[in-house]
Amino acid sequence: MVSQKVYDEDAILKKFHPLLNKKNIAFQKHYLHREVCKAIVEYDNRDSSSQEIFHQILLIRIYRKKGLLDEAHALWKKAVLKARQTESFAFINLLKTEFEKMILFSNVHTSYDELHSIFKEHIISYDEYAEMITLRDIYAETLLLKRKAHFDLDEDHKAAISVLLHRINKTKAPVHNPSFWFRHYYRMNKATLLYLLNDIPGSWVLLRETFDDWKLHSQYLQTHGEYYIELMYMINYVGILRGSYNYVVDAFHDKRNDQILDPSQRANFEVIKFLALNKIYNKTARYDEVEKLVQFMKVKYRQWELLLNSDLNRTANLSLGIACFVLEQYDDALYFTKRAITYFKDGTREEQVAVANILLLLITYNLNNAKLFDSQYKATYTYFYNRQKKHPFETSLVQCLHRTFYMKENKEKTAAYQKTLKLLEENKDDNVQQMAFSIFNYPGWLSSKVQRISYRDYVARKVKAEAKVLV
Repeated sequence: MVSQKVYDEDAILKKFHPLLNKKNIAFQKHYLHREVCKAIVEYDNRDSSSQEIFHQILLIRIYRKKGLLDEAHALWKKAVLKARQTESFAFINLLKTEFEKMILFSNVHTSYDELHSIFKEHIISYDEYAEMITLRDIYAETLLLKRKAHFDLDEDHKAAISVLLHRINKTKAPVHNPSFWFRHYYRMNKATLLYLLNDIPGSWVLLRETFDDWKLHSQYLQTHGEYYIELMYMINYVGILRGSYNYVVDAFHDKRNDQILDPSQRANFEVIKFLALNKIYNKTARYDEVEKLVQFMKVKYRQWELLLNSDLNRTANLSLGIACFVLEQYDDALYFTKRAITYFKDGTREEQVAVANILLLLITYNLNNAKLFDSQYKATYTYFYNRQKKHPFETSLVQCLHRTFYMKENKEKTAAYQKTLKLLEENKDDNVQQMAFSIFNYPGWLSSKVQRISYRDYVARKVKAEAKVLV
């Protein structure tokens, strides 16, 4: 079958007749599929500590059933030490069950002093283990809340976050707990919830502590890389909002990241790294680096797209759209931003839909194509008209772009830009506006139009002026 470019069952039946026929081919295919899957599982987990412990548990059971109790005891000792070393709590429970069964069926002359001593040892107490399981369950809820929205939260959303945060704060002495995973779940829960409540400083402290903890326990990168990648995703968001650009760049270039070898995990990590560096280079006017990143992602993204979830696909396309817009590659900006819109159908990250709609209007504005702009304006207007949430800054931006697109005189346009800037300034303390503008600096773009320079030049001048003030 492997040698066939197109599957031809008749040819297979003819080649392997009479061993293979129409009556037994369905069973043979099922059997072959099962054996191939077994082989794939074994091969893919060949270096996995979890697979090693699981095989040891199965072998302990066989030894015990065969009456080979000395062999079972010796292997149990190795397995339980390995399980504790890797904090494989589920396997520890299975091993304790095997220990109890060995006691029930063992020879009375067998000494259990050493084994019993190992049995009584604990990484954490049963109460702490129960607390860790609770933290793990809360983390799943926290991730789902974050997937729904990062800002512009409704009241039910905020209430759910507050309830979870209250429960997390009741945890006793979490940062001093000997279990790495206990500390991880606690910190990531609290850091994510604080981020959703816009407590960026509080979230950032916890994320840095979590990153330091992972550096001390980098052995988990190969077995639990997904959790580390989520940490890096949060460092990307919170670190940049905090203005800790150097820390974020250093974190993504840390040599320990080379331990992420799984192709799917590697793709996710590299895309998150792109998101972080793209934002930082744009905010610091390093546009040569932005251009290199965009060229890199245009090639690599096609290879990675199927390995990413819709949230990351959407964010990657939106980030590419913004980068291309800033580089004045407007056709590409339109392409990637429209692709981002296609990933909003799963009902997540509603606040990004609004950002993308305004960005599309801005891109068509710069393309200076009346037909294209009119079409996008109708789509953008309809979206905001039908949306229940209303924000003044969104209305102001859409109206400004619509009015100025048809103006002929620069003085009129400048006056309209300045009027919109004034309205945005009056609303500057609004959290939703702040977060939306952290994705793209719309006031900066308006200011560039007032000064009649490119947006790139505006950001470069601003960065240079800020550097002089710091000196």
